[in-house]
Amino acid sequence: MMNPNDTIVACTTPSGYSSIAVIRVSGGQAVTLLHKIFKSTQLNGEYSSHHVYHGHVVDPETNEVVDTALAVLFKSPNSYTGEDVVEISCHGNPLIVDRVVRTLNALGGRTAQRGEFTRRALINGKIDLIQAEAVLDTVNATCEQARRLAILQYEGKLSERIYDIRSKIIDSLFLVEAEIDFPEDEDIEYDPATIKNNLRTTVDEIDELLSGAAVGVKIKSGYRILITGRANVGKSTLFNRLVGCERAIVHEKPGTTRDYIEEDVQMRDIHVLLYDTAGMLSKATGPDEIAQQRTKALIHDADLVLMMFDGSEPMNEEDIFLYNLVKHKPKLLVVNKIDLNVRLTNESILSDSIKISAKTGKNISTLQRAVRDALLPHNFGGDVIITRHRHIDTLNRARACLIEAKNAPTIETMAYEMHCALNEIGELTGKTLRKEILDRIFEEFCIGK
Repeated sequence: MMNPNDTIVACTTPSGYSSIAVIRVSGGQAVTLLHKIFKSTQLNGEYSSHHVYHGHVVDPETNEVVDTALAVLFKSPNSYTGEDVVEISCHGNPLIVDRVVRTLNALGGRTAQRGEFTRRALINGKIDLIQAEAVLDTVNATCEQARRLAILQYEGKLSERIYDIRSKIIDSLFLVEAEIDFPEDEDIEYDPATIKNNLRTTVDEIDELLSGAAVGVKIKSGYRILITGRANVGKSTLFNRLVGCERAIVHEKPGTTRDYIEEDVQMRDIHVLLYDTAGMLSKATGPDEIAQQRTKALIHDADLVLMMFDGSEPMNEEDIFLYNLVKHKPKLLVVNKIDLNVRLTNESILSDSIKISAKTGKNISTLQRAVRDALLPHNFGGDVIITRHRHIDTLNRARACLIEAKNAPTIETMAYEMHCALNEIGELTGKTLRKEILDRIFEEFCIGK
């Protein structure tokens, strides 16, 4: 059980051997534990907040020096959790880290649970729930765009938009409830048409936030890109080139790839799950047919298809078959092997194709830019973008409540629906705290964060 009055202890850096490990202590006894376990070489009295002190971590039972370390005290409320926080930076030997943590536990500190430091920051009003989730997203970001969006959310940019929406709902609700409670008061400027217009404007603001959500979720989770084409067009060579290593087997004999291979790649600052697939045949049988069915399933789920052609050979039946298979999917047409004698000509299909040599790397950067442009909107700024399904679902529920309020048959029903919308907004920011939601979010955290 998490007791908010406990002083909690955990190593905040990854386990294993490292140059430095940081052990964090938070709670009412943090300063007391610091005095018991740390002997500064610079100071004999009280520690000042936000100052770094050199000294030794000592086991008070034996007076044995455990390690040479640095210690920092962050006095409440100017700390990550809003409580007194101590951070001890010692050598990153697991034996030392374990000894320090065990000593702190013996002196009354409790080992923190997953995300408990950030949870306390939320409860103590240092951050809201959107920012708490952004802490996790910052730690787990798989590409530059995801990291940037997480930082913006942690800085409160998305929260500002949400609080602005909340404020507008409250302003309208004030007039509605005043009209209910004091219908004869002439000072109340209640106008049903104005209220409905305000609700419509608020719905539009939510729609604007939701419009970028699909891109935000994909940036966070990663785009699925499929390399496909007939046998021996150079799919595996391109796959290896984009991955940056010899991940797939490449051979001049057609049909070397019999099943798909996947790899995580950061391509032009976005996270991509890249698939190399078996060559497609218009009349596949046996294992080729099984491989082809798997490729078709991947095509269905792909965010973008790289349709490859062999530039050293004329287009054939398999090329046309596969082109027709993917023609309704978002795709880039890629003509490979331009380092050889180009014999492929088909102006109607390939006029917008990207011509590359996967073997030599020629024009690969052009292909990478085209991939990014195809996945991200041209006006993508990324200042305020939703990246979590929880945010999407909650905003959709708030939006539905506001529409119900706008179309409500009575003023009392309008007020009720507006209260429901505010509850949804509160659940989004954490102002309305539901334990099951918090538990589900913070169980994703590591211990020490």
